Amino acid sequence: MNEFDLDRFVTLEELIERTREILWKMPSARRFIQALDAEAEEDGSDVHMFDYLLEVVTEVFGPAVEEDDKDLIKSFFVICEELLGMNSSLLREKVDDLVAKMLIRYYPHLISQSGPQLQKLIATH
Repeated sequence: MNEFDLDRFVTLEELIERTREILWKMPSARRFIQALDAEAEEDGSDVHMFDYLLEVVTEVFGPAVEEDDKDLIKSFFVICEELLGMNSSLLREKVDDLVAKMLIRYYPHLISQSGPQLQKLIATH
């Protein structure tokens, strides 16, 4: 039996907006999301799921790990669980590429702190 995939039921634009809304819940990510949106509006381009997630990973999660900000790291993992919980194969692929592989390579000590869906995704590698 086929597993539910949100990608079959919503447009790409809707999926991108839902991704943005989830990432927006993280207050420390908001200024970076706003900057991406402003840049896209200025040059007439589109912001994609990958762009939003990459920005949050590099500008929020990376510094949080460097500063050992346990609350921010925990918040990031909660957001990742929510993203994976949308059951979108496109979004799962982005989380896999940007978060799971990064944890395996650079921060294996943090894997045990991540949520069950992210740990399951990591286990596929």
